[in-house]
Amino acid sequence: MQTYKQVDEFMKRLDLKYFKNTKDFVADLMYKTDKEYTTEVATFLNSRALGQNSDNDSFYRLKNKTLAGSLCVSAAFDSGVFRHIGNMLVDNSDLLCGTVLDIGCDCGIVTCFMASENPDTKFIGVDKNELAVNNAKELAESLGLENVEFVTADVYDFALEEKANAVTSFRCLLDIAQTQTKGVSVIGERGEREARYAEAFSPLAKAVCDNLSDDGTVISVERYTALYGWLGWMSALSNNGANPLSDKCALMTAQDISSTIEYSVTFAQKGSTSSPLEAYDCVMSEKFKSGAGVDGANAEYALYKDSDEIHFTDVKKGEKLIHQFATAVSPKGKYMFYEADLDRRSIKYVNEKKREKMMSDFEDKKKMYNPDEYTMNDYSVKSCT
Repeated sequence: MQTYKQVDEFMKRLDLKYFKNTKDFVADLMYKTDKEYTTEVATFLNSRALGQNSDNDSFYRLKNKTLAGSLCVSAAFDSGVFRHIGNMLVDNSDLLCGTVLDIGCDCGIVTCFMASENPDTKFIGVDKNELAVNNAKELAESLGLENVEFVTADVYDFALEEKANAVTSFRCLLDIAQTQTKGVSVIGERGEREARYAEAFSPLAKAVCDNLSDDGTVISVERYTALYGWLGWMSALSNNGANPLSDKCALMTAQDISSTIEYSVTFAQKGSTSSPLEAYDCVMSEKFKSGAGVDGANAEYALYKDSDEIHFTDVKKGEKLIHQFATAVSPKGKYMFYEADLDRRSIKYVNEKKREKMMSDFEDKKKMYNPDEYTMNDYSVKSCT
């Protein structure tokens, strides 16, 4: 993806800089706000890092106490992905015409960038957080933008008077659909898992498509990826009339203050004939190599791409799926051994000589689960990409 000068200039104007470490972020936040606010933010983020606080609404209320604070926090955690999004939006500016609705706009960073680059287009940013919307209005005013407005509203209940030519969402789906996706497993047989995500995303997909014109486009960059949720999100959009544009969908990697994060890039359009599975396969097949042991989403993709039938064993504690084993045979006669838990996924290809050892290792791992506490379910599925 090409890097554009106007993206860099916009980032610099808002001082959305990279922070090398947490110490630099805290120092900059204190300089731009005050000690009390900085302590609040640091305490909240520390508790989240320890898994003690997952209340996203509280975080965004705290983040948006002031525009300066909100921009600084965004710089720490989102400047990398915002830069990539900006470059992508310049490449696809032809889709940003007429009226564009940006859902989950937060303090308006990406909405204002789109508005600054497309002065003849009307942009409407929507967020349920009034503090964020107030910051977005302040940001737009400081940039002298007259073609953007911001509205405090729940996107599930929001309806435009005139349908949008495009509806965008950037790094907000995890927050908007948090209630709906709660309890949906991040592992499990792909078809069943992603069908559950599609069902969870369906109300949001309907709200998006109800606000979209007959030939309108959905553009989203989200933290639901090939690991889980992305295929479900594309399916939910498709079920509501917006099918993916396979040649534009992609995976995006960006750096934040603490880690490298992968995002899914979804382009969907009313009138497109591509299926979610076709778009998914188009993206994932680029890095697929038969016979290669891999980790993460590529491991699951290899399992489905490179076999005709998969034999699963699911390990559950109560209703929660915590571990999954699978075996299959590739077209070249290699034996495939797949394993997934809540933190990792991996696949290995072995020949006949090593097959017995791998089967023995799998059986030993299964024996570690006490049948009084855990249940195991064996089943097979026909695979397809």
